[in-house]
Amino acid sequence: MNIYDIAREANVSIATVSRVLNDSAKVRDITRQKVEAVLKKYNYIPSAIARGMVTNSLKTIGIVTIDIRNLYYANVAHSIEQSLSALEFNTILCNTGYDNEQKLKYLRMLVEKKVDSIILVGSPFKDPVLDKPIEQISKDIPIIIINGLYEHPNIYSVRCDDKKALETSVEYLVSKGRKNFLYLYDAETFSANQKLLGFKNAVSRFNVNSEIFLVKPGLEPAYSKVKELLDSGFDFDAVVTSEDLTAIGALKCLIANNIRVPEDVSVIGFNNSVLSVCCTPALSTIDSRMEELGRIAVKVLHKVLKGEKAENDTIIDAELILRETT
Repeated sequence: MNIYDIAREANVSIATVSRVLNDSAKVRDITRQKVEAVLKKYNYIPSAIARGMVTNSLKTIGIVTIDIRNLYYANVAHSIEQSLSALEFNTILCNTGYDNEQKLKYLRMLVEKKVDSIILVGSPFKDPVLDKPIEQISKDIPIIIINGLYEHPNIYSVRCDDKKALETSVEYLVSKGRKNFLYLYDAETFSANQKLLGFKNAVSRFNVNSEIFLVKPGLEPAYSKVKELLDSGFDFDAVVTSEDLTAIGALKCLIANNIRVPEDVSVIGFNNSVLSVCCTPALSTIDSRMEELGRIAVKVLHKVLKGEKAENDTIIDAELILRETT
């Protein structure tokens, strides 16, 4: 039994059945009673599609990330899902991987599913290959991107001030007498580039020595790079990284080579993930306020869906969390 069968037996239109299902006031009492009698007779459970026929909304949001195993993406996606659930929205979570064709495949699928909006979790979605397709999709439905920036009418950015956060890290370490900096980063995304710019600005402003290296994500690449630098006699007294996991890789190498942390070398990570308190010594890090980004993204989206004015670019400040490595 579907909505068409209900309409046929009640001798009304499909739109009238949908109005009854959505408790619309635009139905006469006698007609409502007739439809409800048929619904009760067949114990009919309405589908989301049937409800959406009147409201023009399935109350469904697509959440898209590249790797849900990543703690950053997982925390933001969880915050978004919980906030949407509180507003009685359904969610479809898509885990695209890093390939742009796969990202496009999932985005097209969500459009075909008639979602009300898409939330992109993470700056890897700010990519030249994806720019035009995402802008095209945004002509029909609003898009929210977390830690990316699109200057387009129906695309809304919610991001942490990564550049300022890195400047704060360097400024703090300089205040503690550090003069020779090592910066390790593991991506070349919009967010990663903002962090890199912040680091470069700060070391230039304070006129301290610095070296910058791009490493692959994970513990081992950072460990190997720091070991290589130590073996070469490279002198540094501060390590700043773009991710907590990268910082912990560097930290493990320093400890393995009998270098005292923080007495000889200070270490600061980024994201304030659970990993930062699981390592020894506990990692100083930047709190990029992952959960807050998710909540704000949903608030912005809710305004947009209600037809209210929303900021196209919302930026929040990060917080330096000092622990045992500084």
